Amino acid sequence: KKSQTDHSLPLLVPHMGDEFFPEPEVALSPMPLCEHVAEDYVATGLSLKEHPITFFRQQLTRLGAMQNVEHRSEALPQNRRVTVAGLVLTRQMPGAKGVVFVTLEDETDIANIIVWPKVFARNRRTVMTSRFLAVRGRLQRAGLVVHVLAESFIDLSAELPRLYDGDLFSSPDLAEQPRQSSLPLLKSRDFH
Repeated sequence: KKSQTDHSLPLLVPHMGDEFFPEPEVALSPMPLCEHVAEDYVATGLSLKEHPITFFRQQLTRLGAMQNVEHRSEALPQNRRVTVAGLVLTRQMPGAKGVVFVTLEDETDIANIIVWPKVFARNRRTVMTSRFLAVRGRLQRAGLVVHVLAESFIDLSAELPRLYDGDLFSSPDLAEQPRQSSLPLLKSRDFH
């Protein structure tokens, strides 16, 4: 029989607060979508929220880069000069002929780039180290296979940290101010 002065609590009834030490509430501003995407890419190599290049589309358009899906249009004539851009997914140099194949991905599609040996020799560092790249070249089509024969490159990798900064719209043009890129957003898969 329990005494009327027994103030013990039943075993499974919570009797303490959720915290040992009360802490003041902190009001944090919401994380911008571009930062969510950057964090997703760092953690998993992809994001279901958005593609990183989406946040640079306005600047890429000013640079003259079309969306990758557009360069597949049959309305574009053979050998037309086009500019495409995106994250570098793969770099391949099969065989001993010195031709490099690069695959770029933007928010709409991939672009297959062919870099002939002379162009590669002039742009080796950019071709081999860029993670975000714009390529200008001539469109080549053979049935459903579409390539861009690279002529020139712009390394935009230094822009990727802007996804973290939330500083995407402070400068109207990409590659206007060089930045140090330490963001491991996406590492390409390179085969030689």
